[in-house]
Amino acid sequence: MTSLAPEELEGRLNAHRELMIEMLAAMIGGEVTITSFLRKLRDDATFKDNEEDPGVMPEEAFAIENAAAREMRSILEAARARAEAD
Repeated sequence: MTSLAPEELEGRLNAHRELMIEMLAAMIGGEVTITSFLRKLRDDATFKDNEEDPGVMPEEAFAIENAAAREMRSILEAARARAEAD
C-alpha cells in the first residue's frame, strides 16, 4: 500500500464525508433533491486545476480541494459503470 500525502488523504476523506451528507439529504428530500444532488455531484467533480492562473503554485488548500474533486470523479465514474452493468 502506498503512503498518501496528508493533503491527499484529507481531500479524499472530505469527499466521502460530503458525499454521504449530500446523499442522505437527497434521500430524505425525495425526487427533486435527488436530481439536484446528482447535478451538484457532477459539478463538484469538475473542479479545475488552477486553469485561471497557470503560473500559480498549488497551495495546501488547493491540493485538498483537488484531491476531493478527484475522489468525487472516481466515485461518480464507478457508480456510472455499476449502473450501466445492472
